[in-house]
Order: sequence, then structure tokens, then C-alpha cells
Amino acid sequence: MARLASISLIVGPHQTGAPLLQEAFLAAREPLRTEGVGVISGAEVRDHLRLALQPEGRSATEVKALTRAALDRLCPGARHVVVIEENTLGTLARPQFLGETGILYPFAAKRLRDALAAFGGAEVRVGLAIRHPASFLPACWAEQLRLAPWQSFDDFAAALPPAGVRWLWLVNRMLPVCSTLTLWSEEDLAALRPQLIDWATGLRGFGARLSLPDLPPAAPLSHRAITQLHARMAEDPGADYRLLLRRARAAARQQPDLPAFAPWSAEDRAAFDRFHAEDLRDLAALPAVTRLSPR
Repeated sequence: MARLASISLIVGPHQTGAPLLQEAFLAAREPLRTEGVGVISGAEVRDHLRLALQPEGRSATEVKALTRAALDRLCPGARHVVVIEENTLGTLARPQFLGETGILYPFAAKRLRDALAAFGGAEVRVGLAIRHPASFLPACWAEQLRLAPWQSFDDFAAALPPAGVRWLWLVNRMLPVCSTLTLWSEEDLAALRPQLIDWATGLRGFGARLSLPDLPPAAPLSHRAITQLHARMAEDPGADYRLLLRRARAAARQQPDLPAFAPWSAEDRAAFDRFHAEDLRDLAALPAVTRLSPR
């Protein structure tokens, strides 16, 4: 294929709406193709691009060849490609997700550098979603349990003082690698999808013309279900917690009116609110960062 004019790389992170945003792009895949824009989903990245984005000792020539082969296969003839992969900065496994001091995605700079190098000098715009830590951490804990050994939420969060979860610190480690960054809040995703499509594709007004699928109603794990899960695991540490967690997820979908899991004291929540407000203020002051907000 001809040298790509540009790429938009949406790096997640986890539990910030990347799958829902991906659905919007995939729903628009055909009209985007007629505009010369290709879309690569997270599953396609893992099937076709993982070896390039995580080079593990491969030479630059090998990496670029792997990337070009994948792009030719997935987006033939595209002049611009949107890549969505929430594992770009790291997986939810504890060493990659949280460092010993509570730092978020401690290997993010290296992994992002590897991902950008794979695209062989093309212009790459990087997009990052953020989320209020008070809801972000419980969501990541529950998702992590799909693969990780059992760990109570209290143990998961033990090394995480509210001040330790700062998006600003992650962005400051990313900026020397990508120079500029566009970010948005997960809480604004429903209203932002047309703007995000315009930003990622470079097609002004295109998102507003699309008939996007409705976002499914949120079904967070309920406080009652997680309290019961913790109690069961305290009584029987050998219980199949994955089965119990699946049942909790099913109950959340069936009873969406139950209060969501909220493990924080009033003091903790107030601290999260204060630190997140400071984060948003400090991020807005960075000249290399553009934050998308609902119009």
C-alpha cells in the first residue's frame, strides 16, 4: 500500500469505554472505507499487529514489515487508519497496570514508543480516555479478576492512596514519546462519539451524519453482589470466584436499579473528587494536550 498519511491510535486505557467507542467505528466501517479511512479493532490488533507493537527484540525492519503486512491485509488502500487497542499502555496484570508505588501503567512510555515505531514514521495522533478514579479502580479490579488470582478489593487498593491515581502523571510520561495528546473523559463518551469520530478520521462533520448505535445502559456490579462475593471468599478461599463474579455480572444486567459497588468512605470519595478536579485543571494547562468536551 502507499505510505500512510496518518494514523489515529486510541490507547484506552481499560474500563474507559474503548469497546463502546470501537463499536461506533465498526458500525461506520463501510462509509469510512469509501472515504479512504480504515478501522482496526482491538481484536484485530491482537491477531495481526501484536508482534509489531510489542517487538520483543525484533529489528526495526522486521517490525515495519509486520506492520505493513497487517495494514495491507486489514485496510487495503486506506490513506488513514484508526487503531483502537486498550492494551497499548499495558495489560491489567498487576505489574503492568499498577507499579509498586501505585503508579498507573508503569511501562506506558516504552510500550507507546514501541507502538509508534511500528508505524514507520507515519504521522500518528494519540488519543487517551480518562475516568474518575473512584469508579475506574473498582471497574479495573472486577475486570482483572477474569484472569488474575483472587484478590479482595481492599487488598487491590491497599497501596493506592487517592493521590496515587493521577492521570497527569501518566500523561507526563506519555508526552515525551508522542509530543501531543488528545484526551476525553469516559463520563462524556455518549455525547462525544460524533466528535471523536471526526477527530480520529479527520473528516469534519462526518460523525454527526452517522446513525450510531445506542450505547447500552451501564450495568456496574452491584454493591450487594460484591459484598456477598467478598463474604463468600472470606468463608471459603478455595471457592470458584470467577463463577461467583459471572453470577454477579448477570445479576447486574438483570437488576440495573441496584446501587453500584461503592467501596469508598465519604472522606475517600471527597479526596478522589478533589484530586480528580486538580488533575483536570492541570491537564488543561498542558499546551501539548487537547481535551475534547461535549459541545
